Amino acid sequence: MNQFYGLIDSMMTPAHRSRTAKKNLREGIRKMQAEMSAAAKVRRDFRLGRPLKPGEALPLHPLVVWKRATEALASFRTLMALEKLQPSDVSAVIVYLEEAHPDVPRFLLLEEAGKSEEEIKSSVFEVLSRSDVLALGMLFRQFDAEKKQQSTFPFQFTGLTEGGIALLRRAAEMQGKMSSLTKDVN
Repeated sequence: MNQFYGLIDSMMTPAHRSRTAKKNLREGIRKMQAEMSAAAKVRRDFRLGRPLKPGEALPLHPLVVWKRATEALASFRTLMALEKLQPSDVSAVIVYLEEAHPDVPRFLLLEEAGKSEEEIKSSVFEVLSRSDVLALGMLFRQFDAEKKQQSTFPFQFTGLTEGGIALLRRAAEMQGKMSSLTKDVN
């Protein structure tokens, strides 16, 4: 009788869920992890978890945006330090949109040479307090010293629609082409 149920299960179970497929998947994951650099592992660990769900498109208060951005940057740098990597190899910007140009991502620096944290916070609040601005999330740039390459990836503050996610990806592509995370001059 057990053989019968096993046969039915094998017929009803999609191929990607078979024991062999799962075993192959686990082996592939182990191989991938063995080949990952320490920086790539930190990036993966930082991004683990459930994606945020799309919520209402209500703008976040500038204080909430600043808090989430600075906490995310500090958290990522802490993970880098725990892996004995340089926390300074990580930089980040806040990505926002203006009502006049909703398809053009704009950037706000979280750190800038020659400016104090209070000056940067003040300029961020000035922009994000405008009624025609919506903060989407952040872009992180991480330098992988082992592989000698830069990685740029988005980080959401709240759940976004597909359009919002596409804009964050476009912003990441734009910043990926630049040498460092910088302010958009458009």
